[in-house]
Amino acid sequence: MPPMDDNVTAQYWNDRHFDPSYAREEWSFHPVALARMARLLGYRSREEWFWARYLQGRSNLSGVGIGVGLGRTELALIASGVFEHYDLYDMSERALDAVRRHAVSLGIDDRISFRCQNFELADPGNERYDVVTFIHSLHHIVDLDKTLASCKAALKPGGRFWAVEYIGPDHFQYPAEHTAFARRFYRTVHPGLKKLWTPELTFPTREEVIAADPTEAIHSADIPGAIHAAFDRVETIYTYGSFAFMLFWGLLPDALYESPLGHEFVETLLDIDTMLIDSGRLPHYFAYFVATK
Repeated sequence: MPPMDDNVTAQYWNDRHFDPSYAREEWSFHPVALARMARLLGYRSREEWFWARYLQGRSNLSGVGIGVGLGRTELALIASGVFEHYDLYDMSERALDAVRRHAVSLGIDDRISFRCQNFELADPGNERYDVVTFIHSLHHIVDLDKTLASCKAALKPGGRFWAVEYIGPDHFQYPAEHTAFARRFYRTVHPGLKKLWTPELTFPTREEVIAADPTEAIHSADIPGAIHAAFDRVETIYTYGSFAFMLFWGLLPDALYESPLGHEFVETLLDIDTMLIDSGRLPHYFAYFVATK
């Protein structure tokens, strides 16, 4: 495989993170989806869940966040008071500038180092960190085995590796048996909830995904196996979303957020999503992984 052009990825996320439509196009950001996640985890947010299960009662920790984007999860963890220092890596300078401003507003910027670089080219050292976080970023890693080995080496004994991840097909190239029902269901969706310029549910081609960001879901399907190969102790929490993720490619975000019909539809969609996955018709495309060194 030819080397990745980091500039393409950086420029894409320089723009994408600040596109007003970005969050609304992601199924997992919808209020109904967030409420379901809270029920699944038993906590109000994933940050509270991780803090309560793995960090409560600890102090003076060091952490590293990789591909942090706007850094909401890492900043929430730092603001909890248990971290003395956190290194934040991302290739988008614009995103890191936004994280820095947010950190200043929270009064926690003195505990953070901002590193605008590709973590795969960095040397994180040995036994420096208590926590490593990948929040929707591990599926952008080109060399999973090397990066996970580096993260394991960088963790102190007993340290935690936490990844919130898409683990579906690489470059979003869903197999036909996964998309057939989605396309059939899409034809029955109320026209007011669909992108009217896409009468049929369509998905991006591999070439389109790579053109936007060559690292997007580059080895996403290999993530579970790679984590289990790198760590002996791995806790996996599957978080559903496979059917919702596929349907959202053709749905109109504003209608889903702004209308009662939209909220009811997303609730129904997530119920169908759960049934399809629990019955074995669809695999899990999303999961949390917490590994211990």
